[in-house]
Amino acid sequence: MHFDPAEFRKVLGQFATGVTLVTTVQDGAPQAMTVNSFSAVSLDPPLVLFCADRRSRTSAAIEASGVFAVNILREQQRDISDLFAGKGTDLERQAVLTEAHVAESGSPVLKDVLAFLDCKVEHTYDGGDHVIYVGRVLASGRGEAGAPLLYYRGTYQALDDAWRWRDRYAAKEQATPFHELVDFFDRMQAEGPYASLIDELVTLVDPGVEERCLELGCGTGRLTRELGRRCQEAIGIDATAAMVERATQRARALGLDNVTFREALATRLPFPDASFDVVTSSNLLLHLPDPVPVLAEAARVLRPGGRLALLEPAVVMSRVAMAGYLRGHRYNPQTAHAMLAWADAAEVTYRHTEDRITADLGTLGFQLDRRERRMNGLALLWIAHKP
Repeated sequence: MHFDPAEFRKVLGQFATGVTLVTTVQDGAPQAMTVNSFSAVSLDPPLVLFCADRRSRTSAAIEASGVFAVNILREQQRDISDLFAGKGTDLERQAVLTEAHVAESGSPVLKDVLAFLDCKVEHTYDGGDHVIYVGRVLASGRGEAGAPLLYYRGTYQALDDAWRWRDRYAAKEQATPFHELVDFFDRMQAEGPYASLIDELVTLVDPGVEERCLELGCGTGRLTRELGRRCQEAIGIDATAAMVERATQRARALGLDNVTFREALATRLPFPDASFDVVTSSNLLLHLPDPVPVLAEAARVLRPGGRLALLEPAVVMSRVAMAGYLRGHRYNPQTAHAMLAWADAAEVTYRHTEDRITADLGTLGFQLDRRERRMNGLALLWIAHKP
């Protein structure tokens, strides 16, 4: 059977990888090379491996020094990857390495990398035209959460925006700021089951043509805009300036002059008492350990007889449950990814029980009109009014 090396390279290119910079130091001189053939080996003991071209100067330096550091590059460090893949000069490479921090082994650790692992060589193995280095990790660390640099089929690639909610470490540590999620929330509100839930919420709360409506935690503003199509005035508030900016752009593009957005906190609304006929929120309370302060503010700004509409994920919302729901429906991949990301967010934030929200509404004086379950019980809707 004829073996075609070029075809073999294309086959291997179907496997997507991250991109690292492997560094070392020999006789006080730092060396580095771009590597995507990197992998974890063992947690106990902590071992990793990478493969290096036998012809590489950095490989020879690692063999001589017995130490190396793996720098995991972020999406914005594409130029670093190119530079140490041979697309620059030795002078440029040395300038980057000179500015780097020095790890315990003496190997350079670059600024702003996603993570690093400082290692000593534990084993080396013959890998044909490459050398396989297995290193014992001496120290490791993580930088600020962000998107990784990816490589696929000979080119750099990027993760979909929804990765940010699927990154559970970042979500648990609240390391992903909302201003970086504008595109994701814009897409999530635009189509699929979440968009249908927003439309249903508007239908259920039924704003009148002479009424004023307010949305709390409006994000990129889909619900506020839909309210504005039916009422005299609709206002959306959000604590994130980037969300407010995108929401404003969307409303202006649609010519909705009666729809405006403001940067404000849902727990301290900049509006007088009894100034709205309808108050809504979607996917807001799950971010709060206690929903009462927000619900109390909603009660304050509602006029007597005013309606409150809520949309929240249920306690049973999870990635597994959402995947089961999606298997029964034909959504495009982007919509499915957004729904899975919503489930991931629910798992690492606050999923208040259906009874908890209902009880809080009663305590604040609301009278419950409707309580609905949607998406096989994964989403909850409430409609209540202020006597």
